[in-house]
Amino acid sequence: MSSVNLFAKEISLKIVYYGPGLGGKTSSLQHIHRAIKPEARGQLVSLSTGIDRTLYFDFLPVKLPKLRGYTIRVQLYTVPGQVHYNSTRKLVLTGADGLVFVADSQRARAEANSESLNNLVENLREQGLQLERVPHLFQYNKRDVNDLLSVTELEQQLNHHHAPYFETSATQGRGVFEALKSITTLVLSDLRRRGVWRVESQSPATGPVASTLPPELIREEPSDPALSLARSDSIAASLQALAERDDPPAGADGALKPLQPLQPEEPLSGGGVVDGGMLGRGAALSEILPAGAGRDAVVAVEYLIHRADYAGAVAQAARLFNDVAQAGVAMASAPGHEGPALHALMLGIPGARYLRFRQTAARAASGGASSADALFALFFLVDAALRG
Repeated sequence: MSSVNLFAKEISLKIVYYGPGLGGKTSSLQHIHRAIKPEARGQLVSLSTGIDRTLYFDFLPVKLPKLRGYTIRVQLYTVPGQVHYNSTRKLVLTGADGLVFVADSQRARAEANSESLNNLVENLREQGLQLERVPHLFQYNKRDVNDLLSVTELEQQLNHHHAPYFETSATQGRGVFEALKSITTLVLSDLRRRGVWRVESQSPATGPVASTLPPELIREEPSDPALSLARSDSIAASLQALAERDDPPAGADGALKPLQPLQPEEPLSGGGVVDGGMLGRGAALSEILPAGAGRDAVVAVEYLIHRADYAGAVAQAARLFNDVAQAGVAMASAPGHEGPALHALMLGIPGARYLRFRQTAARAASGGASSADALFALFFLVDAALRG
């Protein structure tokens, strides 16, 4: 899922927290969400049941300081712990750049840990991947409770590829950020090794070098250093190499660039700009979509807006998105809006934007839509079509 957007100057990463039910995946994301200042994080979205606190996923976009002029956006997900939600596990796992396996350190949960790890290996295999080739680490969680497996036992049972590990207490936040910094570093290193991006020219840093998650973005909730036991001492060096926050000097070309930069499409007449793309003055948004049924559906929404039927336009956009969502995630049996919510977040649509779309559709259902609502619904529909 990783992408380098040349024009938005943004690198997007996807990290998935995997592990047995009630092992600490959700608690880890909740701690990260609480500890990071609001300006550096997005909305935490959680769908829960009485069986396990995560039915589908948690989603937390985290913005990190700029890396040579590029914004780093990390999207954090968890999978449901229950085995009978394996189809959702597979969906969330698709496109992951890095994995954090959250193991329950309680001796009674040893079998559940092994079962979840085997399930992860099998789901990766179905995608043509091997665990040892995917950046990953282990969180040995719940180190603050009784009757624990020793770290040596957990290593022998789970860590077959000698990945970094951290002893954590997700409820207290101990070691959670250290693990997040480590997996982010591992993912960025892997992307550079695979040539997803590169530094075309590099000059010595002229200012102080910061870690991937600098102190100014984190609230004062210190972790216990004794519980932060990364096995590799190369993490600090990797952070220094990958997280230079100072931009290159004027005239120096030190920004990250894709190996094969995307070229902008030929602008339409008029030269207007819509959300970073080119759109001619007076042109319709549907013109940026390829010909086909999807474009025809968007044209129908535009026609309703042209007729000033704003409530009808919003309702039509909502119906179209929901139909595509239910078909796309193969979850027609999901109650309520869970299928569309899952589809929106898997497309990478910000949670706040999807919630606004739902609220707009609800207003339209009661006849209260405005022209601004209709235009937003049209933009949302086109954005979803382009992401899909």
